[in-house]
Amino acid sequence: MGVEAFSQQKEITWSTDSESLPQNSIKSIAPDKYGFIWMATENGLVRFDGKDFKIFDSQNTGIRNNRIRYIRGNYKKDSLYTTNENSEDLIFLHQRKAAKVNAKRHKNVWPLEPGKNNLFTSEGTPSYFFGKWKRPYKIELPSGESYAIQNDSIYSYSAKHKLNFAVSFIYEANRNFFVVDDHLVYLEKDGRCSIIDRSGIQNTSLPFKVMPDLDIFWNLAAEQAFIYNDKNLYQLTMTNGNIAAKLLIKNQNLKTANVWSIYLDKKNSTVYLGSIKKGLGVYKLQYFHTINPDQSQHPETYEIFYALHPFTDNSIVSASGIFMDNRKITSNLEFYTDKYAIAVDKNGDIWNSYFSLLHRYKKSDNFKTCQEWDFTDDISSIYAARNGTIFFNLSKRRENKGSLYCFKESRNPEFEKIADTDFKINYISEDLAGTIWLGTKKGLYMLSAGTNRLKPIPGTENIKIRSIYIDREQHIWFTSYEKGFFLYDHQQVCTFPKDKNNFLTSAHCIVEDSKGFFWITTNKGLFQVKKQRLLDFAANKLKALYYHYYDKSFGFLSNEFNGGCQPCAAQLPNGNIYLPSLMGVVVFNPDDISPVVPDDGMYIDDIIVDEKKIPVEKSLKLSKDFERVTFFITSPYFGNPANLNFEAKLDGPDAQDWTDVSKDHSISFTKLHPGKYTLTIRKLSGFDSNYTYITTNIEIPEAFWQTIWFKLLILLAAAVGIYLIYTFRMQYIRKRNILLEKTINEQTHDLKNTISTLRTTKENLSRQIESNTKIMSYITHDIKAPLKFMSMASQIMYESENESPEEVKENLKAIFSSSTQMYNFIDNLLEYSKAYVNNGFETEEFSLYKVAQDKIALFQGIANSQKTTIRNIIPRDAALKTNRQLFSIIIHNILDNAIKYTGNGTIIITYKMTDDRIEIIVKDTGIGMNVKTIQYYAALMDNYQSGVLHKKSKLGLHIVIELLLVLNGKLSLESFENKGTTVRISFPKN
Repeated sequence: MGVEAFSQQKEITWSTDSESLPQNSIKSIAPDKYGFIWMATENGLVRFDGKDFKIFDSQNTGIRNNRIRYIRGNYKKDSLYTTNENSEDLIFLHQRKAAKVNAKRHKNVWPLEPGKNNLFTSEGTPSYFFGKWKRPYKIELPSGESYAIQNDSIYSYSAKHKLNFAVSFIYEANRNFFVVDDHLVYLEKDGRCSIIDRSGIQNTSLPFKVMPDLDIFWNLAAEQAFIYNDKNLYQLTMTNGNIAAKLLIKNQNLKTANVWSIYLDKKNSTVYLGSIKKGLGVYKLQYFHTINPDQSQHPETYEIFYALHPFTDNSIVSASGIFMDNRKITSNLEFYTDKYAIAVDKNGDIWNSYFSLLHRYKKSDNFKTCQEWDFTDDISSIYAARNGTIFFNLSKRRENKGSLYCFKESRNPEFEKIADTDFKINYISEDLAGTIWLGTKKGLYMLSAGTNRLKPIPGTENIKIRSIYIDREQHIWFTSYEKGFFLYDHQQVCTFPKDKNNFLTSAHCIVEDSKGFFWITTNKGLFQVKKQRLLDFAANKLKALYYHYYDKSFGFLSNEFNGGCQPCAAQLPNGNIYLPSLMGVVVFNPDDISPVVPDDGMYIDDIIVDEKKIPVEKSLKLSKDFERVTFFITSPYFGNPANLNFEAKLDGPDAQDWTDVSKDHSISFTKLHPGKYTLTIRKLSGFDSNYTYITTNIEIPEAFWQTIWFKLLILLAAAVGIYLIYTFRMQYIRKRNILLEKTINEQTHDLKNTISTLRTTKENLSRQIESNTKIMSYITHDIKAPLKFMSMASQIMYESENESPEEVKENLKAIFSSSTQMYNFIDNLLEYSKAYVNNGFETEEFSLYKVAQDKIALFQGIANSQKTTIRNIIPRDAALKTNRQLFSIIIHNILDNAIKYTGNGTIIITYKMTDDRIEIIVKDTGIGMNVKTIQYYAALMDNYQSGVLHKKSKLGLHIVIELLLVLNGKLSLESFENKGTTVRISFPKN
């Protein structure tokens, strides 16, 4: 018997209700078939996938009570179960879900209520129902076998309830029984153990000294047993029939943490602790160890390390002279150094540098003697070739220039310059053929043997190389600070994709282990990748690479590893690898590490459609008017979250190419077009860089107007519509042609009418011009007589010196009459001209009485001078609707003529209305007109255009006749010489 130990971390990480647990009391922990971890709490069941806690309680399972105490069953067969408080409900943990089931249909798994018939059914250790120290006790194993313990006897039953064996055994308490690898064990307080099987009882003891805090933790569902003793936690196993203890956690007080349940995830090297007050504790077993100088023992040693070199098969040495094995610093010789370069030659002498100083520490006197050479320029790298030659580079500070030198051992050792360079050399390496390879700020160079010429490698000139690694197959690998890492093979340079976070951009160093894995240090952690898959990628056999990421949660003190030194790491024959970091040297053996890769199943855990959860099925049918669908993906993974990455692709009408799934492992789609879709989700599942896929089918039904039948119907309707449109179009064209012919005929007719009208207008214009000519002739004649009379009267008055007042008065009266006559004549002429110019007259209804009265007032003075009376007997309400201005001209001229030819007489204006016309009558007692004159004006009224303007005729009546024609009026004259004249004008009623 013995104790095996893991490397340790210092603290347990606790998750509580602040980290999404439903409650802080975890009574039981068990794995399931799919890799998830289940926990029983007092507020429901919890499923943990390594990232998220998913809760199953009364809200989503229908159970009546959320207080869960235990988990039982066989997780390997996906048949875990539990009950809530008082066994109100039976709950199955099946196919990654927790669901309430009908207990009557599952009587074979329904546990006996604790205390019923004084029988207690085990739920593991510890338990709330141990109460009495000793009473009938039943242990049901996940395999189906069971133990019945009572009356100081033990009975073993098969899964078919047949008795395997029975043995007498005197015991003190039920709680001291537990099962290890299907063996029933009873533990005494002093550490003695009894192993009970069909062969009998075997007595043994625990492989450590028992302390008072000894306690048993037996996880029945997980089939694991643990012992807590002296603040250490051990897992118990059976080895060759004896109990073996493996130290898991060291120096942690689990009593004060109130730990109640424990589960060891062997695959992921993690211990899960269920506390009744602190929630879930996670304790990762560490395989990386950091050697950091103890300031109390090495106060002079600074914790930042750079160049490291193997020294013996079991130790290394740093550039500063610190020697260490795989656990601790063994000695410190305090070399004078800048830490960036170290080499060990074939004599075992150690070479290092301090800026421009080159040092050689002799092994022959335990490195007490130091040879020193001072160069003007700084030393940037040192390498000891297999033939004993020491290569080193000198570079000028703040200049990209340098010189490559070598040192050959002889009786008269000397330094030889190989070449001057316009770049700084960062790393020197050698292949099996003895060719020297140089990693520089301007790419990769090869030193040709014999010629000492530097040959640049095409395609690398823009790469600032940090380190070079040449593997057993002589592939040249090199890292850079800005562009990741590369392979030079068969005269081709291959660059590799970066990790998701681009941490590999600043790759420092490559170390290959015995299993064919590369370990690559960066400023942000450590990566592991399979070398063969890198070669496959370079040969275009792969499209993606799986990089496994480690950060300081795995045992580093800092994620930042150091590079820019030579050598950039050390590897010993026993497989131990030493990596310099910002806080100590990280030591590990790859053979001891089982990387936790994301190779467990991948599942669609939930589907949310428009904020409502729907059942997860292989095929999903959505309504055509959905807004948003979200798929939540889960895969149990308990390693670094950076190693689990999902991608999704949607095939269908709205296809989407591969895209990264969000950090909460969900992907959403909005308002997809109708049709059938396939959602494919994938992840890289391990170092072979193979994808794991899951698919689900999505169908979005078409609206009736999107179906193929509707589209065919639309096509048919379109064809019919086109035919009808064509038919109607042809009919329309025919009708249009007919209408066009009719229109052309009508327009031809209109054109003829227009031509005829134009001819008539031309004739009318000609007659108008002729009429105007006549009027102008008459105007000239009528104006000439009054002017002549005024001229003669004025001359008489001027030449007569003794003219009597009566004569003067008579002459003035003659002048006044002539000027008034001229004024009225000109006024009528102007009004006539306005009316003639503004044809298209407006009509209005106006008072006939008022118009006649206005004209009487105008002529009253003249009438009075001639002793003529003018009477207006038109009714005051008599009205006429026509053009008032033209009508006023007509009355003006008629009244003017009446006054002109009436002296010492009377003029009467009256009104008469018949059924269809309105008549205005102006009657005077003047000199009258002869018959010939009346006939002339009657003929002129009947045919004005052909009338001839007579010299004796008056302009006023011409204007009256013309305006009456315009206003659709009529004129009639009655006259007797020396008796007077009656003028009748009439207009149609409106």
